[in-house]
Amino acid sequence: MPFEQLIQSVDECAEDKIRGIRERATRKAAEIQAEVAGKDVKIQTKHHDAAQTAVEMERSKSVAQIKKESRMQMIRAKDAVYQEAFSQARKHLLSVRERQGYENNFKKMVQEALAELDGEPVVLRIDKRDESLAKTLLPNLHLDCEIVTDITTEGGVEVRTTDGRFVIKNTIESRLERAKVLIKPEIFATLYGDQGGV
Repeated sequence: MPFEQLIQSVDECAEDKIRGIRERATRKAAEIQAEVAGKDVKIQTKHHDAAQTAVEMERSKSVAQIKKESRMQMIRAKDAVYQEAFSQARKHLLSVRERQGYENNFKKMVQEALAELDGEPVVLRIDKRDESLAKTLLPNLHLDCEIVTDITTEGGVEVRTTDGRFVIKNTIESRLERAKVLIKPEIFATLYGDQGGV
């Protein structure tokens, strides 16, 4: 449902509830007035005021609830668009290994991960599909380390210290997950002109 229809639907629902509250209030006030007919005007006023206060309280609660539900629907709708954008990005990245320039990108991902570990002895964990590329690349980087082909990824590398204390993930998937967090406010601002409640 487009956002404009969602907002219109919420507004119409709110108006229906408010109309119902007003009708009940009018009936209640008429009942009270009939009940106290002939009694002291002061008592009538007191009952009428009490009914009006109760109606206002019910109306305020209903309007607050409708607004809360509306905000939650809007947040869910925005999040669905945001998740779909990254789902499409993930699909687009499925063929990154076959694209021109992947070798250079792979090299940069390896270098970035190695820089994080600052000269520690390491093991490169890669996808089997990148094995020949990694073996060609390591001598050019003057790097002598073990290559293990035990991960499945659309591209990139995991580098861990030989003692296993530190692991740096620099795969396509890990980069996409980091990007989701970092650029979420920017995406919401672009899509909706605000931070989308984030």
